[in-house]
Amino acid sequence: MAERYLPKWELHRQDTATSALDLAKDFIDNSELLPQGNSFSVAEQTAGRGRMGRSWISRKNDGMYLSVILSPKRAQAEWPTLSFVASLAAIQTLNSICPDVPVLLKWPNDLMAEDRKLGGILLEADGPHAIVGCGINIKNAPEITDSLFPSTDIAKYQSKIPEPQELAELYINNLENLYQIWQNCGPAPLLARWQDKSNIIGRQLTVTLGDKSVTGICDALEPDGRLNLVDMDGNVHLITVGDVVLMGEVNASRN
Repeated sequence: MAERYLPKWELHRQDTATSALDLAKDFIDNSELLPQGNSFSVAEQTAGRGRMGRSWISRKNDGMYLSVILSPKRAQAEWPTLSFVASLAAIQTLNSICPDVPVLLKWPNDLMAEDRKLGGILLEADGPHAIVGCGINIKNAPEITDSLFPSTDIAKYQSKIPEPQELAELYINNLENLYQIWQNCGPAPLLARWQDKSNIIGRQLTVTLGDKSVTGICDALEPDGRLNLVDMDGNVHLITVGDVVLMGEVNASRN
């Protein structure tokens, strides 16, 4: 079943699938239609996954499980910044529907509420296309054994719980609007918005990079989305990928 809610963008709903991402990939491989804007929402994922191949527990109707196909016109080097665009769309959606949820963004792709994981973004390239995946815990947040943070859900903060379909429709609307800004103006204005909604700027962080880690103060995001981390010796580390552990607020006496 497909519901047209904006010109050229369609939301496809399915009860069960291995993952919404797999549905998007199948559509790219098998459809003769232009894929951009086609979005796939499933009530239950039997093999959901998150960043770095981690599992994403996706019980039926306990969350929003969604993937959206984009066909970016900007240089592929800028595509990784689409994860920030997707994060902004998610926080706009939650702020509109779930005003009691204290959601903030954690680099590079997490939705956090009181330092607990509420949701996340997954971005994958597929030829000339990018697939944006978004998962948000609505109720019955699962225990996640392979995450640095405990999970939480919308139901912990408010009694009025949105339906997954309601979240999906508004999310896609927000994503489409932000994506057009990204296409026309590049990532810079959206990265600035992302910083304003972030819980990491000015905080002391430890970033794990494989078998080593770096600790310092997060000053800002670079124009390409890399994390700018200043260690206690004043060395600047520009980090492309890693797991962030939040350690505390920046010391006010630090210059």
